Amino acid sequence: TADMGWIYDFSVLFYDWVLTSPLPENIGSGKNLMQTSKTIILACLILLFAVTINLLMEQDPLSDAKPVFGRNDPDFYMLNADITQYRESGFRHHKIKAERLTHYPLTHLTILKTPNMILYPTGGEEQPWDITAKNGRWLDKALLREERLDLWDQVIAVQKDDLGKFIYIQTHSLTIYPDKDYAETDQKVYIDDNTGRTIASGMRAFFEDGRFYFFSSPEQRVQTILLPEFTYEE
Repeated sequence: TADMGWIYDFSVLFYDWVLTSPLPENIGSGKNLMQTSKTIILACLILLFAVTINLLMEQDPLSDAKPVFGRNDPDFYMLNADITQYRESGFRHHKIKAERLTHYPLTHLTILKTPNMILYPTGGEEQPWDITAKNGRWLDKALLREERLDLWDQVIAVQKDDLGKFIYIQTHSLTIYPDKDYAETDQKVYIDDNTGRTIASGMRAFFEDGRFYFFSSPEQRVQTILLPEFTYEE
């Protein structure tokens, strides 16, 4: 490079001077011979140093840089997100709201802060399900997986109408498959409705036709408590 070229030029001139300079008349003496040898060695070292530095400086550090693949940096985010998806029939399918939404393109994953999904029935006649949680993630449909929403931390799912009929579900985590109007959990779950409360160790819920399957475990058997005129309070 231009900055280091003077070192190289100096070393070459110095080396030429050493080679072309006349030798002392008493070159045969040991003292003068030793001094001349040291001068030649020094010149060679300076030349070697200059050439090495020049080669290193001429290398472009970016020329060998390889592109970094596989980083899963987010490509966009949204604040106070409000997204509605429609069915092919034209009816609303679901709505997703979130305080913050961050999308990661490599894994087709979207992280949701305080997510709220409103899942509408197929015909648009039944009341929608209003589902909330503190945290969630949306996984896009891929070759070997279905589109789904994972929710955790204080998950609450509610369906109610103007006549006071309701279903209120509480659990720690819930996985929702919107295309199937289906949800499931393997965590302890509480289900309240107008007839009372059911407690189970897991649940499968078919929202479209209102079918619920409850599961038990050695630690938690399915229990139902009948409470006439049980009402829902927000």
